[in-house]
Amino acid sequence: MKTITVSLPEIPEISINTIKKLTDSAVSFFADIADRVYPISAKRKLNLSALRKNPKFRKLFLVAVIVLAVVLIGSILTGRKAPAVSGTNDTRVTVAGPKASLQINKEFQFPLLDKNGKELTRLRYVIESAELRDEIIVKGQRAVAVKGRTFLIVTIKVINDYQKPIEITTRDYVRLMLDGNANELLAADIHNDPVLVQPISTKPTRIGFPVDDSAGSLSLIVGEIKGDKETIPLTF
Repeated sequence: MKTITVSLPEIPEISINTIKKLTDSAVSFFADIADRVYPISAKRKLNLSALRKNPKFRKLFLVAVIVLAVVLIGSILTGRKAPAVSGTNDTRVTVAGPKASLQINKEFQFPLLDKNGKELTRLRYVIESAELRDEIIVKGQRAVAVKGRTFLIVTIKVINDYQKPIEITTRDYVRLMLDGNANELLAADIHNDPVLVQPISTKPTRIGFPVDDSAGSLSLIVGEIKGDKETIPLTF
């Protein structure tokens, strides 16, 4: 638990004599104003002067001044804003860390063709890592795997050395093979496609597969749809 310290303003000490002097001055001040605003007879003015010298009246006025001062100080203190605690306004979505992770750092190059099939440049496609997670963020929202399943998340970098932007469907280049079954390859259900990569730049992204916790071996099959493929076993 964090401790919040609030510094109160220092209130100077005032002696009784000072308070009495202030009271006398205040009484005289307000009485003079009343005389000017509401002219009164000499007799009533004399009575008012006597009232100002009355000890009971002075005590009552002193109490009123003290009460007013307390109310004023209380208003100042309550009007101060409480110090903000660091992090209380942080509304970013968070998820639990990966259950397992594997560094891969494998680069592939695929040709980028124009509409006539002519190669313009080669696209660099880097598979950085793979993770097993129970929680991920999808479109700014936290998604939790159902019981008995988990998310296989593959992080990717797409590098565009060309002088024009390119748009790529990243999930077209990767398939998931479970338990060595090459006849049933899985495509990524979690992705950010189409991914736009600006000229001479690198774009990080990811693809993901929901898999059963009971799944045995996991392997990535990487390559063009009609091209050669390479198998990357995932041993967590």
